[in-house]
Order: sequence, then structure tokens, then C-alpha cells
Amino acid sequence: MEDQGDQHTTPTPQTTSYTPAAQPGITDSPPAPTVAATEPYPRGMVQRATRLVLRRVAYGLILAGRVIRPRLGWVLLTLFLVGIISIETTALIAPLFVAKLADNRPPLIPTSAAVESFLQGQSHYDAEMMWESFSPRLQASLIDQGISKDQLAAQVKSERDGGQKYKKISYVGGVALRGEQLMYFYAIDIESSQASRNGTFSFIFTVDKSGKIVALRM
Repeated sequence: MEDQGDQHTTPTPQTTSYTPAAQPGITDSPPAPTVAATEPYPRGMVQRATRLVLRRVAYGLILAGRVIRPRLGWVLLTLFLVGIISIETTALIAPLFVAKLADNRPPLIPTSAAVESFLQGQSHYDAEMMWESFSPRLQASLIDQGISKDQLAAQVKSERDGGQKYKKISYVGGVALRGEQLMYFYAIDIESSQASRNGTFSFIFTVDKSGKIVALRM
């Protein structure tokens, strides 16, 4: 019988793991983290904000309807009146703008002091004022025709005694002529006992560069 104490156990071989040493200049970089793509605003948040805005708008309309409903008649009447006023205002103002855009005439030429002096003398039966508004050339021409200052005064006195009146004087406009002359157009309402001298008549004055009347047509 063998002695168990004399038995020898075979040692179990030990295994060792080998880890290679890191070589100089070579590093193991960790894997890049994965970045998940994200939206600037989550879709659910946008939808909730949209629903909130719509609910507030609807609530505001409901409140406005509750306030307006008892006064709906007054509101409709006010809107109707505002519309009528707007239409009338547009109808009044629009033609003025259209006329202003369509009017291509030159600006109105200021009238002459001599012409105004003649018209004032005529209205007040002042022959002296009328005669002094004429240029020396026109005065000489009238004298050649047999019309002197005294005869003009007699004619003016006859008009006054006959009840002839110059009621309304309207300046129509003026144009520039050659030779630095200006022509002015007037419409004058005359009230007279003579049918041929009763009505609206045109007066055309031509003024030279000195400002005096050189021609008068009636």
C-alpha cells in the first residue's frame, strides 16, 4: 500500500499575459463622441406656442364680440357715417388734385400798377388818374385822334351822370410779348341804362417795359 504522504503533486503551470509596451510617438486616440443633430426648436414646442397664440386671439375676439354686441347698431351706424364722410371727402379733394396735375399753364403774371390805376380811376370817374396811366406815346396817339384829357374827363362825367357803374373787375391773366411788353386780360361787369353797355365786357391792356399802358382794346 502506497503512502499517500509520498505522493507528489504536479504544479499547475501559471500563465502570464503580455501587454506590449507603448511605442514612443504613437498614441491611441479615443473614439470621437457621437453628436446627435438637434433642431433649434423642438417641433412640439412650436406647435404648443402656435396653439397658445391662436387660443389667445380667439379669446380676444370673443371678448370683443361680447363688448360690441350690445352696441352693434351704434357701431354699424358709425362705420356707415365714416364711410360716407370718406367718400364725400375724396369726391371733393380728388378733382382738385386732378386739375392741378392736368393744369400745365404757366404761372399767373402779376398785373401792372398802371392798369390797376386806370381801372380804379374808371370806377371812381377820375379822368386824371386814367390819363396818367397812359404812356406818352398813347397820349399823343389819342390827341391825334381828337381825344384829349379834357374830352376824356367829359366822357367820364357823362358816364357818371348816366348812372353807369363798373360792378365787378376780374383779372383773367397775362402773357409776355416781344419787345418786353406784357398783355393783360380783364373781364368787367358794367351796369348801364344803355343795353349796348350793360353786361360783361373784356378789356385788353398792353403795357411797355416802363409799366405804362401803350394800347387799350375794349
